[in-house]
Amino acid sequence: MNFDLSDDQRTIKATARELLAARFSWDEVRRLAFEDERGFTDAQWSEVVELGWPGIAVPEDQAGQGLGTVELAVLAEEVGYAVAPTPLVSTWMCAQLLAAGGEAARLLDGGRRGAVDRWDGAAVPDAGSADVLVSADRVTEEFTAERVESLDPTRPRFTVEAAGGEPLSGDLERAWRQVQVVNAAESVGVAERAMDMAVAYAKERRQFGRPIGTYQAVSHPCAQMLLEVEGARSVVYWAAWALDHSPEEAPLAVACAAAYALDAGRRVPRAALQVLGGIGFTWEHELQFLLKRGEANAHAWGSAVEARERVAALQLPA
Repeated sequence: MNFDLSDDQRTIKATARELLAARFSWDEVRRLAFEDERGFTDAQWSEVVELGWPGIAVPEDQAGQGLGTVELAVLAEEVGYAVAPTPLVSTWMCAQLLAAGGEAARLLDGGRRGAVDRWDGAAVPDAGSADVLVSADRVTEEFTAERVESLDPTRPRFTVEAAGGEPLSGDLERAWRQVQVVNAAESVGVAERAMDMAVAYAKERRQFGRPIGTYQAVSHPCAQMLLEVEGARSVVYWAAWALDHSPEEAPLAVACAAAYALDAGRRVPRAALQVLGGIGFTWEHELQFLLKRGEANAHAWGSAVEARERVAALQLPA
């Protein structure tokens, strides 16, 4: 059995890596995070829409591309790697919830943007630029949003007040699992970028005439980062595959993905910070964006602790 990505999936991954790197340099990420109220530009969003990314895992009869959750996870991982300031992730989540009831075209037609409210009083990512809001098992276009301070400056958050709307329908349990997979996949990308940053620094920085990466105190943490990144990626792709091809496995697979990947998205940037030392603590260094995105994702749609509790409940007899 071949567990690798298909040629088409690798092409999607490579295209996304190249495009996001070109559009979201560290200078642009910093500018959008601290100088732009919405956190993205219309030109950036239009390009994403032209590529069909918002509807990549939505059926074609709902204005989507008709691909699967694995392709969605591949793209989400690359968004995390780039720490891209874009409402794409929030729009994906909204689109999958609407697609469960056959209503995704309401969002995807015309390149509209979406946001999803967790319903627990937490601020809502990207609500200020959204056209459609999913909140309390309902979908509405009548809402107000007020920006609030948040940990991750690359993903602005808002308090919302929603009115009216219609109830969501369809297999919402599966759609919510897709939301969790998107969040976990993005955390894999965050962890990989932090690892790459740490390894590059360990090769370049020299102490006592040798690169610091030749010392076990540095090389061992870097090896642990690789273990966590690859382990998290494997379990996330298992969860994405299970959602499309093995629904009986999906509850356990998604819980495992969240349990592993959300922790990796936090731990790997923290470990990278230790490798970089003092320079990594400075405001000028880009590692801060990875640290903040990873930490924010770890609490966005349920924590790793809650995911491990789900794994235990599914595996252990009552």
